[in-house]
Amino acid sequence: MRYGALLALCVVLAGCGGSLGPAGSAPADDVCRGATGAETPESVASTAPPDASRVEVRGDGDRLPVNATVVWLRVLDLHGLSPAEVPAPVVRVAPASEQTFSQTDLDGNMDRFGNLIGLNENQSRDVTLTSPDGYVAPPDFTDGNYSRVNVGIGGDDPVADVEATLAHEYVHVVQIETDFCLTDEELTQVQANVSPGMFAAVREGAAEYVADVYAERYLEGVDLRAERRAAYERARPNAWKLSRAGYYYGYRHVAARAESPRQLPAVYETPPETTEQLVHGLRPDEAPPVPLSVRAGGKWQSRGTVGELRLQVALTEGVAESRAAEAAAGWGNDTLLRRGDDYVWIVRMDDAANASDLETALESHVDGLAAATDPIGRPSDIAYRVVRVDEETLGLVVGESTTVESLRISAEGEAVNVSTEAA
Repeated sequence: MRYGALLALCVVLAGCGGSLGPAGSAPADDVCRGATGAETPESVASTAPPDASRVEVRGDGDRLPVNATVVWLRVLDLHGLSPAEVPAPVVRVAPASEQTFSQTDLDGNMDRFGNLIGLNENQSRDVTLTSPDGYVAPPDFTDGNYSRVNVGIGGDDPVADVEATLAHEYVHVVQIETDFCLTDEELTQVQANVSPGMFAAVREGAAEYVADVYAERYLEGVDLRAERRAAYERARPNAWKLSRAGYYYGYRHVAARAESPRQLPAVYETPPETTEQLVHGLRPDEAPPVPLSVRAGGKWQSRGTVGELRLQVALTEGVAESRAAEAAAGWGNDTLLRRGDDYVWIVRMDDAANASDLETALESHVDGLAAATDPIGRPSDIAYRVVRVDEETLGLVVGESTTVESLRISAEGEAVNVSTEAA
């Protein structure tokens, strides 16, 4: 097996959920090739599996209300794989973990700016995962040559939820053991062109999609699509909401491109390159970022691009869910600058109407942030200013009040100039 950087998945978080997608047939050249590289049959045998394909259950196996091997063979069949091509995982069952994520855990990949604009608000208590939940440890991180599926199950978890969660985790096993059904050259190309975050959204979206197909075929009374949407919209704090976005928007991206789990190789090969493409279900060659050049004097340093998804999620702190999505939808490009504890976020929208819409939403959002009486992880004396730079471009200045008031932002053609009186 080949394990590139994308595949060193020590822990794959895997919330159960998804929509009920169709399980159609796929063109032959889209069928996933297994670890052996051989073409796979249309379905697995219905007879009792050989020992090599039987899933070993460890830990508190009495908590598992479904046949782990049957679910595994069904997931393989949906991919067009045979048990001989993908090594069966080990499933370790434990009581519901009630695993909690503190503010620090949730904020692991975000800098101070994320907290300042509301990406970690409403963090008055830890977030606790609901059960059932699970994650996968690949062979590199187990005590044997197998992937291990870790599942936490509560005493009152519905059987269908446990089965859907197990199906989701098994998709991650298939991804790991087959290198996402990509050749070395294809995988290298993906790694070179796509950020780990974008690929992670597709990875989780594919697991959600296959779980939906599985639920449609084998489970009754389960609507994973509705559950996923509700879970995303209810998610708080916003750092947790941002985490759930990969499942919600990742599923929608995959479901729009695959008519069967057997078509997933083509989806893996062409993941989105921006969160705008992820949110709106666009191909990598659709809606590339609009031109934006930012020139800053003094010690201002570029921190890269924030993206439409973080903009949308941040706005949900101050405006309604649908309003936040609408206001962020015209995103064209952005650049974040930092100087010490001060920030300038330049956002260029697709057109003037979208810029005006975002300006109104941003004003309302930062007014709410400034008026917060108990900000979490955010100094109470932070100042905010929204600047209309030109017809399509906005600037959000965040930091110490003197800097916020003195900063000058101006447009010069497609370029934006940022300076202070002292710069």
